[in-house]
Amino acid sequence: MSFPDRPYRVGFVGAGNISKLHLEGIARHPDRMQAAALCDVEAKALAARAAEFGVGRTYAGLDEMIARAELDVAVVCTPTHVRKQVILPLLEAGIPVFCEKPFAETYAEAAAVEARSRQLRVPVAINQNFRRHFSFLMAREVLARGGLGKPLHLTQASMFLRRDTGWRLDRRRYVMAVMSIHWFDGYRFLLGKEPETVYCRGVNSPATEGGEDTGVSVILQFPDGVVANLSESFSCFAGTSFCVLDCEAGSLTLGYAKMVESRGPAQTIEHTNPFDKAEATYFLLDDLMRAREEARPPETSASDNLKSMRIMEAAYRSLTENRVVRIEEIQ
Repeated sequence: MSFPDRPYRVGFVGAGNISKLHLEGIARHPDRMQAAALCDVEAKALAARAAEFGVGRTYAGLDEMIARAELDVAVVCTPTHVRKQVILPLLEAGIPVFCEKPFAETYAEAAAVEARSRQLRVPVAINQNFRRHFSFLMAREVLARGGLGKPLHLTQASMFLRRDTGWRLDRRRYVMAVMSIHWFDGYRFLLGKEPETVYCRGVNSPATEGGEDTGVSVILQFPDGVVANLSESFSCFAGTSFCVLDCEAGSLTLGYAKMVESRGPAQTIEHTNPFDKAEATYFLLDDLMRAREEARPPETSASDNLKSMRIMEAAYRSLTENRVVRIEEIQ
């Protein structure tokens, strides 16, 4: 396979808020990526985003963009419930896809996309940017050095009051499909393991419009006894967040801009995170194209991310059925 001796031409499907994050990342690396085309059914949003980032070609329809834009890769920023119907034509055209998370509403839809990607041998990667935007990567690297011993217990709270508008308010799945999917992916990336069981309880608060889960508590049981405990809310008036991983010989306090390694009150090391959100997003898009160059799967391939989708699906099943769900049940 030959690769161009020019920046990769990137096409965008969806010109809404999240597209700006991707475009900001690409703009930092003009020698590597070029935002070549934008597609959206909303003419006003399309024109505004194209003008903001100097994108010369705009299209009202996906078929026209595929036929005329000469793309090397496509970034899918559409609402979740239409992502499958956008991704499949791009794959049929042989265009690699970098998609916002989750890349489908359900595990079954995601599995169908992943299967088609494998069949056509056209890669799909997912924007799980919290692997770097949050300090999961730094924590993973510290664990690999071995000084903290075995991970034991991860506790995370992400509690705030969210006010969404638009298409999200019409979808049944809410807090876990919008945010917890990031944390589920981050835990398995950090620990290098897949959970065995999931237990979820939740509420639907009148304080926040949208979906059937505005607040959840989720317990993931990993092999070797490691437990992750997530409480997440879009309906919390107080607002608080923290994430702590306790290990045999110390703890890690994870955040966005930094991570603190603790081995006692007077023994702390602060690690600064080099990735902001735009750079973490760009990194995974670039990894998709480097994976093509190196004939390997991208880090956040559809096959890999299907495992994170499986956790989310198990959590929703547990929420509905009020029981512990084994991951192997989700097929």
